[in-house]
Amino acid sequence: MTSTALASEAALRRLATTESTPTSSTDISPIDSPRTSRSSTSLSSLASEDGAPKKQKLMDTNGNVFEIPDYTISDIHNAIPKHCFERSAITGLYYVARDVASLALTFYLAHRYLTPENVPSTLLRTVLWAVYTFVQGLFGTGVWVLAHECGHQSFSTSKVLNDTVGWICHSALLVPYFSWKISHGKHHKATGHMERDMVFVPITRQEWASRRGYLLHEIQELTAETPMATAWQLLSQQIGGWPMYLLANVTCHNNHEGQREGRGKGKFNGLGGGVNHFDPASPLFEAKDAKLIVLSDIGLLITSSILVWVGKTYGWTNLLVWYVVPYFWVHHWLGK
Repeated sequence: MTSTALASEAALRRLATTESTPTSSTDISPIDSPRTSRSSTSLSSLASEDGAPKKQKLMDTNGNVFEIPDYTISDIHNAIPKHCFERSAITGLYYVARDVASLALTFYLAHRYLTPENVPSTLLRTVLWAVYTFVQGLFGTGVWVLAHECGHQSFSTSKVLNDTVGWICHSALLVPYFSWKISHGKHHKATGHMERDMVFVPITRQEWASRRGYLLHEIQELTAETPMATAWQLLSQQIGGWPMYLLANVTCHNNHEGQREGRGKGKFNGLGGGVNHFDPASPLFEAKDAKLIVLSDIGLLITSSILVWVGKTYGWTNLLVWYVVPYFWVHHWLGK
């Protein structure tokens, strides 16, 4: 029992010093733990009594020494089978045609058969149309992902074809293709970086508390894992997360003053802050990107015009069911 308990304790330790790490995980005792200090999150908590830092060893959850891998990106690249890097325009276009055909067929079947004549029950008809929005959201997500691959130039070997297909598919889903392509590329170059990530930079606990005040911070701490709070966070993120990312650059880094060409001077995240995916002068882009941002906006304008025409011609409720609800289902799957 003693040996098991001590081994469990070792599993909780992630860091240990070379002087204090025993040769066997079963020999670990509380005495071997790093000396505590006023700051349990700083390196000073691992300092020796005389103030000199000790050499550290990383430990895994089983108490074993963890060695940081020394392989390179090139090593990983070479380990992947060559056929995984092959790009085929024919295959890519086939997938696009398949998903677009699936969207069209689902719409035809629903519009043709989910009518009061065929389904007299209003409740049943409502449920079936809800299923329609869900299915269309799945197929729409497929189209979104294919446009995403175009942005990464992995759709085919032709840059012109990639950008053409990506622009059409993303514009149809109200996504500014080139604007997103540029910022998404920067995200992949700095994923997880606390100052440069273009998608998600978590705010610190202190920042969260200072923005909302002590009382609201305490309430949030107490209710963070309650069902109501979880439901609210889920709905707000899945429904409003993507639009707010495009409109106000929320959750992304807010260090724009240092952007080249002075494009970030005086601009900040948030509505009205001048940082978004639609303005050619946004600090997310460089001056040479301006024409591409305009082209992205033109794609959105074309799609928006078609949607307005559909709403005026066939009714706004129909537009809501045919396009808007599936549109939010797509965002839901992308935000998962």
